[in-house]
Amino acid sequence: MTTVPTRIPTLAPPRAPRGTPLTRSIAAEAVKVLRRRTIAITAAAVAIISIGGTALSVLAAQPAAFPSAGPGPEALLTTQALSEPGGGTAVFAQTAAFTYVFLLAVFVAAVAGEFTRGTFRTMLLHQPSRGRLLLGKVTVLVLDALAVAAVGAVLSWVTARLVAPSQGIDTAAWATLDGLRAAVEDLGRVALFLVGTAVFGTTVGVLARSVPIGVGVALVWSGPIENILGDSWAGAEQWFPGLLLRAVLIPGSTDTSTGRALVTLAAYAAIALTVTAIALRRRDVTS
Repeated sequence: MTTVPTRIPTLAPPRAPRGTPLTRSIAAEAVKVLRRRTIAITAAAVAIISIGGTALSVLAAQPAAFPSAGPGPEALLTTQALSEPGGGTAVFAQTAAFTYVFLLAVFVAAVAGEFTRGTFRTMLLHQPSRGRLLLGKVTVLVLDALAVAAVGAVLSWVTARLVAPSQGIDTAAWATLDGLRAAVEDLGRVALFLVGTAVFGTTVGVLARSVPIGVGVALVWSGPIENILGDSWAGAEQWFPGLLLRAVLIPGSTDTSTGRALVTLAAYAAIALTVTAIALRRRDVTS
């Protein structure tokens, strides 16, 4: 009887993951952001906020002779200010200021949710470095926010261009070289605003490790404390992070200069990142 030798299949060794640990963390997080459902929801929200907020701001614009609501994002843009080269993107910057509380809650929930659902512990099995894992997540969130802001700025500019003539606003200067410079400056301010919000939201999310607690703390601080206490204490706008971010986003909305706000925010960011790193390193991930 002839026996036929059996060929034992050999298993190929597993391929080593490509890229650095940080790039792999970024790629893994990008998968969540680029889901069709997430993109659709984000696109709808951006369209509603950008188009609706811009239209309301332009329609509410009054001549300089009429008093506005005073300092702050609730102050009305004047028709004279909207006729300047930066008028088209100034409306978007003002609209973005109204989303601060919402954005802060989104960043807090995105970070704290990983601990609440237990997915952070699972991800550590593939990426043992906690710092790189969190940095990859926040990097994707910030890049996504910047991309959304760019789309929102375009929608806001087009909407303002269409609505402005009905208010007697001359938009000829918007398409000039000075208008382009003003648009780049406004987008840069929005970028700094988003990065600052992401840093503070990440710190709260890591410390709270709970979506309800983290979002609750963020809402209480950014709402009643910063705004109500800020109205009664003259020095609040020089120290409260939300008011400092407002000063960067909308120059003149507070008495704090952009330079002073950036220096103070940089110090806060350094403290927040240090606290976040210590909390990540020393606290156990049990869920």
